[in-house]
Amino acid sequence: SEIDSREEILKAFKLFEDIRSRKISFKNLKRVAEEIGEKLTDEELQEMIDEADADGDGEVNEQEFLQIMKKTS
Repeated sequence: SEIDSREEILKAFKLFEDIRSRKISFKNLKRVAEEIGEKLTDEELQEMIDEADADGDGEVNEQEFLQIMKKTS
């Protein structure tokens, strides 16, 4: 259901987010990608941030993460 998938998406967001800023930074995305064995270049990681970053602050907040995840599902 819609609510379940939202909860799952928010759980995923919590894995990536920076605790202080409550956003996903490039550094956090790179760390998690390395932890799970994803071989992505810095350029690819930055493209992922840029695509999701609707407000242009260079990081991905919870709302932007929900939007991009809904688009890809």
